[in-house]
Amino acid sequence: MGRLRSIDCALFCAKGARYYTAMNSTTSSVIAAGLARSPASQPGTVSPGIRAAVSAQAEGALSSRDLLDSARAAHEAHRHLNAIAWVDFDAAARDADALDSHRRSGAPLRPLHGVPVTIKDLFNVNGMPTAAGTRARLPDFGGEAIAVSRLRAAGALVFAKTNMHEIALGATGENIWTGDVLNPYDPARQAGGSSSGAGVAVAVGIGLAGIGSDTGGSVRIPAAFSGVVGFKPTFGAIPLAGALHLSWTCDHAGPLTRSVDDAALMFEAMSGRRTAHARVARRPRLAVPARWLAGRLHPAMRAWFESRLADWCTQADITEVVTPVMMDSSAQYTVIARAEAAHVHRDVLASGGEGFSPGVLAPMRLGEQVALRTYLEALQFREALRAELDALLRDHDALVLPSSAVPPPLRGQTDVEVESGIVTVREAVLGQTLPFSFAGFPAISLPGGSVESLPASIQLVGARDRDAALLGLARWIEGQSVVEAGR
Repeated sequence: MGRLRSIDCALFCAKGARYYTAMNSTTSSVIAAGLARSPASQPGTVSPGIRAAVSAQAEGALSSRDLLDSARAAHEAHRHLNAIAWVDFDAAARDADALDSHRRSGAPLRPLHGVPVTIKDLFNVNGMPTAAGTRARLPDFGGEAIAVSRLRAAGALVFAKTNMHEIALGATGENIWTGDVLNPYDPARQAGGSSSGAGVAVAVGIGLAGIGSDTGGSVRIPAAFSGVVGFKPTFGAIPLAGALHLSWTCDHAGPLTRSVDDAALMFEAMSGRRTAHARVARRPRLAVPARWLAGRLHPAMRAWFESRLADWCTQADITEVVTPVMMDSSAQYTVIARAEAAHVHRDVLASGGEGFSPGVLAPMRLGEQVALRTYLEALQFREALRAELDALLRDHDALVLPSSAVPPPLRGQTDVEVESGIVTVREAVLGQTLPFSFAGFPAISLPGGSVESLPASIQLVGARDRDAALLGLARWIEGQSVVEAGR
């Protein structure tokens, strides 16, 4: 682990201070009371949380059909955002009616009973096609995804597939085959990716939750760009059988929701793990990778992040940490992700790559050229990165940093300005998230206000297999926001 430097709150809470303190003001006004603020696109009535929706059904005040009708109305109102890849509302209505009949029979309700959930279009779902945002032929990857079957077993109403960046190889949500997914706060902006439609659908109320995949940031980035919660658990916590891989040693499944509690309920259903026991019982100990962040952020994002940290002084201990191994994560991740993607799609590539867009075909062609030694060295690097993060998180509850270095870029924009100069959108956006999916550590993106009238989010990274503790810390952050909002 790198050198540590504790932060003197008295010094850094002073006027004009640059860093770091803790969370007691408007750190997350967007998620006060567990619900995100409505986007500029005016999605309509804010949906209830999952727990409240299930309770209301148990009391007879709400039905699964009501929830589906609300999702359908949101879909009709926001078709222009292009969040949905496939939906059959007539079939979904029959499923909702069956769930309502189950409720009326007096049988106990399951944790997600009647809750409408969308699924990223790279998970197989019985009765629904899977295209993964491409025109290329997909390899066989089995029957219905285990994660989807577990959601059904928990009572969820799985009703639609969401659009995505082609084969999950990209972070913008732009797609020449299916059309771009549009940002709900500003349709001229990127929705993030690759789980683009999932983030937008949750933001505007097309279902209470969405399921995405995250190889380098594909749950957290669209969550950040749409102002919702995105949780990527520890590698392997949610089975990926029945999902199309991009990079099988980096891929994760995770929920996008309106609150941390909703994310925890979805995670419990898909992983079979409990989270409700996790609570913050002392001052949180947070680590900021200050040197790693140096030069990486848009100036406005820097000001926002430092103001959030300055808000946190009285209730958390915050320390600067140095992470020398993490500095080289991007290049090593790229080696593995491209090589494995090329292997997953090797049959189509061998026959000419028909059906892949140029922007997706090109990196996979580079992946075909990765030498075995280069690939193995990247795997060795990952072990060094894991060791560095393991050591850091033995002494801290979480690493904290912005989910994205920049506000959502314009659609079609390929370069952005940060403190150090001009960088690619991929570097600015994916660079903030990929070290933690590459290493397999749990991470969550929490809405935290706005930068230039666009959503901005905080990313918390926890220790491996301590998903419950990370969700507990994230719940605590929401709670601090609610308390402050009520003052």
